[in-house]
Amino acid sequence: MENLTIDRPETHAHTLTFIRKRNPFNCDACGRVSKDVMNMYGCLSCNFFIHRDCMYLPKVIKLTRHSHRLFHTYQVPDHNTKCRICYDPFVCGSGGYICSDKTCDYKLHSQCATRKEIWDGKDVEREPEEISNSEDVTMKFSSLEEVDGKTLQCDFALHDTCARLPRKMEHLFHRHSLTLEVDMMNIKEGFFRCSKCERESCGFMYRCCQEECDFKMDAKCASLSDPLYSRTHEHPLSLADYGASCYKCSFYLGPNRVSLPVLVKCNYDTHPLTICLFESIKSWVWPPFHCEICEIRIKPDYPDYEDLYGCFDCNTLVHVECAIGKYPYLKPGHTIKLNGFEIEIASNSLSRPICHACHSTCQDKLVF
Repeated sequence: MENLTIDRPETHAHTLTFIRKRNPFNCDACGRVSKDVMNMYGCLSCNFFIHRDCMYLPKVIKLTRHSHRLFHTYQVPDHNTKCRICYDPFVCGSGGYICSDKTCDYKLHSQCATRKEIWDGKDVEREPEEISNSEDVTMKFSSLEEVDGKTLQCDFALHDTCARLPRKMEHLFHRHSLTLEVDMMNIKEGFFRCSKCERESCGFMYRCCQEECDFKMDAKCASLSDPLYSRTHEHPLSLADYGASCYKCSFYLGPNRVSLPVLVKCNYDTHPLTICLFESIKSWVWPPFHCEICEIRIKPDYPDYEDLYGCFDCNTLVHVECAIGKYPYLKPGHTIKLNGFEIEIASNSLSRPICHACHSTCQDKLVF
């Protein structure tokens, strides 16, 4: 049984009355219409209508996908702009979340901002805003000789961008803060699986700060930013928990495809090979292509329409897994534990060992 009236000054200055009939009114808090559910309250003198659940929307939130706090308003300015999550327009005169920085035009629908996978469930209205000191959160090495307290005689090496990774970060792929871990000695298996791209890695790892959360992400996925500008598509892509999509067309990249390198070098072609996504492959006029590495015929039909690397000048095509390997982020020389066995990561070169079972050169990196 619904309460006939609700007094909630945080939501509206006047008493709100339950509307007994199904109605086509837009909720002033979220802009949506619930025609088949009787859950609307209103103030007739102010022409104010709101869903019962929307009365309890948080006033101020902090999302990992944006650097500023967001606060709820019942009147989104410039409603012609689009929500930065779903990229649908705002209903004229409806509410939503807007950035606390007046110079920032970031806006979100109420229902998008408070989705479980995006918002951590905290209203930070009465909490002091944290000011992070970049001097304290970024790894710094004055020269490679000082890395890890060792000299150049050590085989430890970093890209410049990897050396500047923040020790703590917020990323739109996860609703909690993440902490950088650089030592695989803390993981008994010696490797981890990225929660986003689902590839195994023994490199740097970002782990969720919440003890009850098992989210892990490799440095490559952590380096992705929104919007994502990729040579695989002409428009900027919007990153989300499920991957990346284009709000101007139907183009979509799954989480395991977003972090794929655009160009790779292959011994079977003098040119770098470019990633060829199925969206572009399906429009080709198909001769009987074969993968240059595994020599399996490639067909434009399910299930053979997976992504490929190719050279348009030479008509060279290779499977993604053949080009970068099944375990591209496991370091040669590293030892991991799997199913009770210690496994050595073999060098990705012509010096791969001979398999004791089939007496052929090992095609994979994992060697017992």
